[in-house]
Amino acid sequence: MDLAINLGWGGAVLLVVGAVIIGVVAQFIGETRTGYEWIAVAIAAGIGALVASEFIVAWRTVDPVWDGLALLPAVIGGLVVGVVIDAATRFATGGTYLHGPMAA
Repeated sequence: MDLAINLGWGGAVLLVVGAVIIGVVAQFIGETRTGYEWIAVAIAAGIGALVASEFIVAWRTVDPVWDGLALLPAVIGGLVVGVVIDAATRFATGGTYLHGPMAA
């Protein structure tokens, strides 16, 4: 078994752009206490997408692959890890997913 990343430049750019989009969208949902949560979410989504695309080899057989990036596993991995990290950072910093005042 060979553990190698076969990601081309186009796939890498698509992965980074997708991770930043997930991070920015997560920043605008609810109320955040800091303006930098999207960076942690984007990094986590990028790592999740890379791991799902490159190391879960069984998913590559049923999915379109573009420049070495398995698209559906990358989207699923990025969203799952991004949502988990977003929830962790949101609640750790005192943010909420609801707009408006909260009851005490």
